[in-house]
Amino acid sequence: MDGLERSKTLINREETHGHEFPILIEKFGFILSIVLAVFIGQWMWSVSGWPALVLWPVIICGLPLGVLLLGEILARITQKIHVKGKN
Repeated sequence: MDGLERSKTLINREETHGHEFPILIEKFGFILSIVLAVFIGQWMWSVSGWPALVLWPVIICGLPLGVLLLGEILARITQKIHVKGKN
């Protein structure tokens, strides 16, 4: 071979291994979104004054979806920066 590590995929396409992907930054962004959701949840229960009929669905459905969306947005921003850094 020519010195590059090559591997074959399932469809027999050759790929070379490039730069290391910043997975730790993505994990940090996801953990940050979880921490923000915890603080928002505490605020909703203690300060907001919202009725329990609204709080329960928001806590059970809204905050987890918000965590996933924010984590995904931060991951995509990280990927965009990573791709720009390779060029």
